[in-house]
Amino acid sequence: MEKQKTMDKPQIMKKGILILLTILIVVYVIYLVYVTNFKQVKTMSAKETIAYDAVNCEGFIVHDETLISYDGNGVISYTAGDGDKVAINEPVAGVFDSVDSAGTKQEAERLKTKIDALKLLQANSGTISKTPDMLDKNVGTSLIKANLSINGGSISDAELCADDVLYYINERQIVTGKTTDFTARINDLEARYKELVSNLNKGKKFSDVKSPTTGYFVSSADGYENVFKVAELEKIMPEDADWSKIKPETVSEKVIGKTIDGVYWYAVCPVTAENAIKIKNAGSIKLDIPVVSADKISVELVSINQKTKSSDAVVILRGTYMNDEMASLRKGNFSIILRTYEGIYIPKSAVHNGEFTRTVEDKDGNEVKETKTLTGAYVKIGNEVAFREIIPVYSGEDYVICKLVPKPEEYFSKKVGVVQVYDEIIVEGANLYDGKIINRVG
Repeated sequence: MEKQKTMDKPQIMKKGILILLTILIVVYVIYLVYVTNFKQVKTMSAKETIAYDAVNCEGFIVHDETLISYDGNGVISYTAGDGDKVAINEPVAGVFDSVDSAGTKQEAERLKTKIDALKLLQANSGTISKTPDMLDKNVGTSLIKANLSINGGSISDAELCADDVLYYINERQIVTGKTTDFTARINDLEARYKELVSNLNKGKKFSDVKSPTTGYFVSSADGYENVFKVAELEKIMPEDADWSKIKPETVSEKVIGKTIDGVYWYAVCPVTAENAIKIKNAGSIKLDIPVVSADKISVELVSINQKTKSSDAVVILRGTYMNDEMASLRKGNFSIILRTYEGIYIPKSAVHNGEFTRTVEDKDGNEVKETKTLTGAYVKIGNEVAFREIIPVYSGEDYVICKLVPKPEEYFSKKVGVVQVYDEIIVEGANLYDGKIINRVG
């Protein structure tokens, strides 16, 4: 009997191990089912965006330019700002006997500008259509420009940007109803202005420096004024547009600025042969120069210069947009915008294909089933997964832009629907399918 008991121990252990393994297998299967069907998913809100098909290049700006010189003594005080439109023989600067007189003149002009701005703002307080958000954006843009001006060593430009900030803040006060009366502030500024003018009259002004031509004024010269002539732009080839080899001329100390003659400026842009074809076949073209404007600048294609159709080229673009940054710009990194795509941004990781069926009428009026594989994305509606079709209009490296509001004939069926702004797009999840129930969302 004792021998029989010792023989049963291994059997009992074996049975216990089998039961334990069975339990582990069941637990593992349950875990797999849970992971497959109830794994946490990640979503993002579908948002409207803009994408651009663009050619990037290092561009060079060319104008017809006339240097302005002054050969004499005294302190120069500019009366025209960079980018200001001036007429022939119009004063662009005054020559004073001292730095104090010149500084007083500049301060008086700034005060006069502030006074005029406040008076205009107060007079038009009932007709302002801007929103607080728009004005906040303007303040932010002016602050960025002020920072760039300071880093570039232009304190006067930074002061002008500061004036713009103050103007937008005052405008915001009107829009939000905090104040509509700037009379007290205007009176203070006018008193200070009269004091400055009185002091200025005690000094001595030698003469005015006048513009030799009609155009846009720039208070500096960079030595590149004679590198290219507008009349010769169509002869420029890629070997001529190697900016690393083009050196500026020495600018005489007598030069106090220049005028940009005419209304046009030209962008000289070296590009590859492939990009030259894209630009040639584009419709309307815009230029993106962030240091000049937050908006895209409309330009016209003048010529594409290349020796053969398969060789690199120089693209010549012409524009008219002008501000102080554009007037002073010579070289920079430009983006030539060929096409603009507006729609809903969707990561490619969230794009899937699904097969769906709908009922349609054939040519004889009979109802038939039509099955089609659709491209779309899974969205979360409550705790359910739903497939929504997308109509791609642009494909980037890791994202697609789909049509914002497709026409009914452009998508498969109302039952499937299309992705819309603010849909919760599932960007990460396992075993997704239309109608699946999920219990957790991340």
